[in-house]
Amino acid sequence: MSPRTDDDPLVADVARDDAYPLIRDERACVVTALRLGWWMADAYHHAQTAEPRDRGADRPAGAPAKLSNLTEMPGPRRLQMYLDGVDVAVARIAELTRRVGPAPTTADARGRVADGSGDALLLALDDLNVELLRWTMATDQRVGLAYRLGRSLADTVRYGEAVRHGDAGQVAHRFGGRQFEIGRWLGELASVLPPYSAAVVRRSLSAWASAVTRAGVGDPTEAGLPELARELRNQGELWQSVLTGGLHPRDLLDEEDYAIVARNLIVRDRKLVAQAVRGIFWPVLVPLLAVLFAVVGVSALAAAGSPVTRAAVALLGLGAGLAAIWRTVSGPALAVAAEVNRPLLESELTARMAVRVDRPLAAARAAGRARRQRRPDEPAPRSKSVAPLSPADLP
Repeated sequence: MSPRTDDDPLVADVARDDAYPLIRDERACVVTALRLGWWMADAYHHAQTAEPRDRGADRPAGAPAKLSNLTEMPGPRRLQMYLDGVDVAVARIAELTRRVGPAPTTADARGRVADGSGDALLLALDDLNVELLRWTMATDQRVGLAYRLGRSLADTVRYGEAVRHGDAGQVAHRFGGRQFEIGRWLGELASVLPPYSAAVVRRSLSAWASAVTRAGVGDPTEAGLPELARELRNQGELWQSVLTGGLHPRDLLDEEDYAIVARNLIVRDRKLVAQAVRGIFWPVLVPLLAVLFAVVGVSALAAAGSPVTRAAVALLGLGAGLAAIWRTVSGPALAVAAEVNRPLLESELTARMAVRVDRPLAAARAAGRARRQRRPDEPAPRSKSVAPLSPADLP
């Protein structure tokens, strides 16, 4: 609560990050900036490939059979939608960061969309991108970093489309080169992105970079560049959904995944316990056991009575001593085990979530195996419901 004077009521402080005191909701701000970067990359790519003019006048007089889909939207209208999204994101970031002053405007780009001029539109979008980058970086470093991350991820998955044009070498080079910088950005933003998202996407990105590199050098055990290119855009959509909170990667796990996590955790715990026992056996346990046996032996020899009585005294002393040693060692050991198991569990869960997020990569590898196993004279994969051709059975 805020401090008050005698005449002022208590007023709750606005939630804020100590390192970035101007941001009301840092996660929402960073996620919005990441979406904005992805949005701008999509807008630029669409401006490169869409029809420059609206064909609304050429539409038939009758109503369509169904509502138009996003992919069926005329190019200029879709670009206007992208620019609307930019305006909304900029306004939201300005509100969350309490940023005052002029903000980037989409007026020039909207005018170029209306003119239908291709190169001028691309230049206007690039100028808008530079203004957004300058504005977000000046507003807050993490916000600017999130904008760069979203744009770079979108550009990375767009490079897969160059494979269709025969530029496979550029795809392998650019994808592999971007992995380290994007991974560094993910590490810097991990604390403000949705839980697990940064670590999961970093692992997935590393797996894709390795696959693209192996495919580029012709590794026969890896999927080909055409198969990877077909699935790369789907993978990018999953990355974007995970990083912006639309998809929690833990929701992709099933009973089998949790069983694998439990098995791996037990195996790692067993190794840690063995290493810990070896580490404390000679410096800790051996002296304690030596002292215990000495005390028990002296007590048994000094006890009066029959040998059975002495044996009973020795057993009672040994049990009490072992219980005391267990209480002394087990408390700190269990506390340390609880602290160690927490990051181990997080690591195992992250590994399994990354495997589940990499479903497009698995699909590309399956398509590559099917292509390699196909007979050279077989033009296309056969349906599972149709039996393959076979020679006639002769007597």
